[in-house]
Amino acid sequence: MEALLESLVKILNSPIIQEELRLLCGIETEIQKLSSLLSTTKAVIEDAEQKQFTDKAIQLWLQKLNLIAYEVDDILDDYATEVSREPKMKDILDKFNAIANERKDLGLSDQKRGSYFNASRETGSTINEPEVLGRDEEKEQIVRILTKEKDRVNQNVSVLPIVGVGGLGKTTLAQLVFNDERIAKHFEPKLWVWVSEDFDVKRIIKALIESVEKTSTGDLALNTLQRKLQELLRGRRYLIVLDDVWNENPEEWEKLKSVLECGSKGSSIVMTTRMEKVATIMGTLQTYYLSSLSENECWSLFRQRAFGRQEAEEYPNLVVIGKEIVKKCGGVPLAAKALGGFLRFKREENEWNSVKCSEIWNLRQDTTHILPALRLSYLNLPVELRGCFAYCAAFPKGYEIEIEEVIHLWMANGLISSNETMEVEDVGVAVLTELYYRSLFQAVKEDEFGNALTFKMHDLVHDLARSVMKAKHGGTESNRTMILGMPDDQLTVAFPITITGIDHLPKGMRFLRNLRHLCLHGCWSLTHMPSGIGKLTCLRTLGMVVLSGKKGFRLSELRDLNMLRGGLTIMHLERIEDKKDAEEACLIKKQSLHGLNLYWDSERTIQRYNDEKVLEALKPRPNLQLLRVLGFNGSSFPSWISTVTEVVVHESAAEYVVGVQESTAAAAAMSPSLKQLELENMPNLKGMLGREVQGTPGVFSQLQSLSFKDCPILTLPLPRLLSLKELCVDRCPNMAWASISNLTALKELTIKHSPELDSLPEEGLRGLASLRELHLVRCYNLVTLPEEVKHLPALQKLELQSFSNLTSLPDWFGDHLTSLQHLTLKYCPLEALPSSIQKMTTLQHLTIFRCYRLGRQCKRGGEEWHKIKHIPDLKIEN
Repeated sequence: MEALLESLVKILNSPIIQEELRLLCGIETEIQKLSSLLSTTKAVIEDAEQKQFTDKAIQLWLQKLNLIAYEVDDILDDYATEVSREPKMKDILDKFNAIANERKDLGLSDQKRGSYFNASRETGSTINEPEVLGRDEEKEQIVRILTKEKDRVNQNVSVLPIVGVGGLGKTTLAQLVFNDERIAKHFEPKLWVWVSEDFDVKRIIKALIESVEKTSTGDLALNTLQRKLQELLRGRRYLIVLDDVWNENPEEWEKLKSVLECGSKGSSIVMTTRMEKVATIMGTLQTYYLSSLSENECWSLFRQRAFGRQEAEEYPNLVVIGKEIVKKCGGVPLAAKALGGFLRFKREENEWNSVKCSEIWNLRQDTTHILPALRLSYLNLPVELRGCFAYCAAFPKGYEIEIEEVIHLWMANGLISSNETMEVEDVGVAVLTELYYRSLFQAVKEDEFGNALTFKMHDLVHDLARSVMKAKHGGTESNRTMILGMPDDQLTVAFPITITGIDHLPKGMRFLRNLRHLCLHGCWSLTHMPSGIGKLTCLRTLGMVVLSGKKGFRLSELRDLNMLRGGLTIMHLERIEDKKDAEEACLIKKQSLHGLNLYWDSERTIQRYNDEKVLEALKPRPNLQLLRVLGFNGSSFPSWISTVTEVVVHESAAEYVVGVQESTAAAAAMSPSLKQLELENMPNLKGMLGREVQGTPGVFSQLQSLSFKDCPILTLPLPRLLSLKELCVDRCPNMAWASISNLTALKELTIKHSPELDSLPEEGLRGLASLRELHLVRCYNLVTLPEEVKHLPALQKLELQSFSNLTSLPDWFGDHLTSLQHLTLKYCPLEALPSSIQKMTTLQHLTIFRCYRLGRQCKRGGEEWHKIKHIPDLKIEN
């Protein structure tokens, strides 16, 4: 809401809209009035946000404001698309006036809000629980960290942050640690301060002094208080707990920290917070992320509160329902205790079923206290982030939210906009990061550099988002449609949808001049594109384009779309008649593209034989991360392919990766960036380099991973690939296994579906001193492992799968494979294991799967059990 109003104010005051309005007599004044109303209304939003949860009238007012804001947004969209020239501005203004007047009646203020932290939440060091369940291990870990001074010799005072969502038990864990006998012996004095939202350095110092002296300090100046605290702590190994910290200002922390750096070595501070950002600012030790309780632990807590001294077994039906209710808790102790307490004196099944079937936000909040506790995280968000957080209620519980997807949806709904220094997409990334730092999002998948790719929300945080969305809009549906709880009104928002059987982007798309993201990934049924795509110069995402020949979409329309980022798929490249058409796409100017998919129809009816020239003309910017090529019928690839990091080629008629021309090979060797190469279903592939250029040095000098699949005439030897670490050969029957000993950096070798292989080459594996993993799969005729394998001193992982003739492993197996840690045997008629396997002290993992006779004998008590009982991780399945 706040971001939408801000966006509307910007749009209304933009030069384009103002110029349009000057052409429409009488409308300009109305727009100015509306802009002024928007600005004054926006000023009271923060006050309304805080009060809406306890005041139904304010909640309804916000819902009406949402409606009118989206109505204005729709009208301004009409302007941008030139669809409507006569918006009903007077009608809108009347509606807004009415809503604006209501804000006065509701007592909403444009002043900065007061604290929403209730004093009843204040904590102390005393444990208020009769029994704390499920935190013994966490307590032990933290006590060990705090009492191991040798790990912190360079730190005058150490700060250990404990981070987790609201209600997870951070305070309780800190209390357990604070009251542990070992802590009492190690630290003196021990001090506890509840910090909350107001990180007032003077108040905190005053509280610390009073905690030591057990008496009030009175109203002293800050300087006096600082000196007094330092006198009390100087030379002493103290422990301070700062509970419930929300401060994001590093300067305020430095003011307090400078006073506390007076104790002896080993002095420690434990702070609890919901926000990783706070932990980053204050922490000196590794952040301790508090995990959720198990379902059994949650049930124990719930049972303790719900049944008290009564035996739960007296109410077997309620126990069944109670265990279903516990699943709502998501491992959060506060929720388990609150729901259990809520049902403490209720013994009717219908009362328990009512709780089981209700959403948490519909339960009595004065009794459960769950959402009020979680809601602090929402109210503490900057106003402009609240809509983004609430919007995520539209995703189902447990959904893995992709970064690009949610940012595009925020944009489409006007929840984020660009600012003076950042593009709107970058603002979206900043918002996601902030929500993650505040423990409202959890990272699920990360890339190799530790950057999050997908997020999800804890179930209770999702409940919080839904409660906010319900308050804002009157209701949500989990199937991603949002229906307002007001008569005859429905709010239309942008949600991702899947459409099948449509081949019609809209013809009028050329009018969407401000469109930034046209996400067409996976829209394989598209047969053509509307004309005018090239006019959408604001586009950042264009998932796919489909070429149509002379009269339809041409690649030249991509010429000015230089802001494109992410990935781009180009379909039906066989329809290009001249390479000039491909050159006009100017892919080399699209510096933010990281992936390119180039597809020729493998069942093409037109044979132009210009694939090589077209591919040469589609040269992308240097250091493209990923190139996929499908259906390419040239005999070899252009030299620029070596500048791409990862290349995947399927269903190609090419004979070589780099062909016979010396100039091409030399150019490819000039800037070798290629690290991963996958070649599949290439019936004509003879080798990586044409004969004439096999001596050209450096062509594949950076290649680290190489995979061949379904290449029937491909032969060895391979070029000298000094950086190659992974090689996979699958269904390549003509690769006589002579020697690959020149691959001296090879760490992983996989050979699949090679029935022609009856033994490994006697000399072929010599020189592979770095080989760590050997995977042999479906090599049906391989009878024995050769002597050559014993010369792989670094081998750590060996997999043998689907060897119908392999009945035994060699006797020397355990004597020579002294580094082996993982051994996997699948679908092999092995009868016994060599006795030397008992000597393999490094072997940690043994998997025997569907090796029926061997599997039976390797079970505990079987004939082979004594040979393998020393291996820690055994998986045997028949």
